[in-house]
Amino acid sequence: MHAILVSSDAETTGAGCIAGGVRRVTFLWLTRFTPYAPLKGGAYDYTRSLVESLARIGPVEGLVFAAPGVAAPEVPGLTWSAIPARSKPAIASLASRLPNVAFRNVDAGYLGEAVRRARGKDAVFVDFIAMAWIVEPLVAALGPDGPPVIVVTHNHEYAVRRQMVASERKFARRQALRLDAWKAANLERRANRAAAGVTAITEADAEAFRTETDRPCVAVPPSYSDAIREAREIGPETPMTACILGNRTSYHKIMVLEHTLAALAARGVEREISVDIVGAGDFAPYRKTYPGFNFIGFVDDLFRYLGQVRLALMTDDIGGGFKIRALSLAFARVPILALEAAMHGMGFVEGTHYIGAGTLEELAAMAPRLMADPARLNALQEAAFAHASTEFDPAVPGRRLADFAQQLGAHQLGAERAGA
Repeated sequence: MHAILVSSDAETTGAGCIAGGVRRVTFLWLTRFTPYAPLKGGAYDYTRSLVESLARIGPVEGLVFAAPGVAAPEVPGLTWSAIPARSKPAIASLASRLPNVAFRNVDAGYLGEAVRRARGKDAVFVDFIAMAWIVEPLVAALGPDGPPVIVVTHNHEYAVRRQMVASERKFARRQALRLDAWKAANLERRANRAAAGVTAITEADAEAFRTETDRPCVAVPPSYSDAIREAREIGPETPMTACILGNRTSYHKIMVLEHTLAALAARGVEREISVDIVGAGDFAPYRKTYPGFNFIGFVDDLFRYLGQVRLALMTDDIGGGFKIRALSLAFARVPILALEAAMHGMGFVEGTHYIGAGTLEELAAMAPRLMADPARLNALQEAAFAHASTEFDPAVPGRRLADFAQQLGAHQLGAERAGA
């Protein structure tokens, strides 16, 4: 094992070539799929922000399963290799100790390829709970002389799953969710304890992981590198449209949507203002039950669409972590009305960068009144944009990851010398 020679003050003169003649560092990134269109969602956005930022420090080799139609753009310092994916019936996960999200990705071929490609790398990052199954066998195969293996978490998974269990009303489904929560917690703990270190998306998640394992843990929030609206004035001509943005392809996000629609409809919000439901998902079951809402679905040009939105509602009553869509809203200058719990850990201040509500019922009552106050809306979007512009530099996540890997590499090297 060798320590990684890189610091947060280093400047790169090319893909991984550190100014001043220090040898360049190389990384291996293990994840499910290449995080680019047509794949959508916060998990892919977070992965993309981290891996592209890390490639500014040194060359990153990503290993993924092949996904039809996904083509990664050329990013300096970043290459992707794909192996064939082998499908497994979801029901088979019931007999496994792994949660379904991880069970369906277990693959001996992927493990073998990961072990081969990890040789000579300075650090290996295992990204997302879906790939946590690989941590223990990978660490064992690489041995004490291998590079540090770092788990990249997107949530405190057990906490999110406990919320899902508490919110599920159907007994059989609640029992299935309870079993899956136990499996996820077990996998999360085992992977984190086997790894050299853990990263979290918020400091709150990092603190939770520190109480569960003696492994070092660092918070690495996402960055933003997409389109930016430099100026905007919300006025009488701005449509009285509120949007609820987010993909509805995972079960807990579907639960959030159902809770949201019920709360807004009970208050009759859709009769006072226009409410768009935006993002990928199957909305057919809801169109008949909630005819007053606009189920837009996936929008090809989200940035352009957001230019015609007066207010965004963030209604996540289930799920922790960083709501990456909050960055898209802030940089598009769309003011936010949110559940306060949904904004924890992101650095946005209630009353300054967004308006907070304690419950969905409170949020439903506040939405029409806030929509009718352009001066307040403009103050919110200006403050949120200013905050996001200073806090989410695309270079920051890569430096944090590389510095963390350096610390872990130096620690392992010291342990080896002490035991020699």
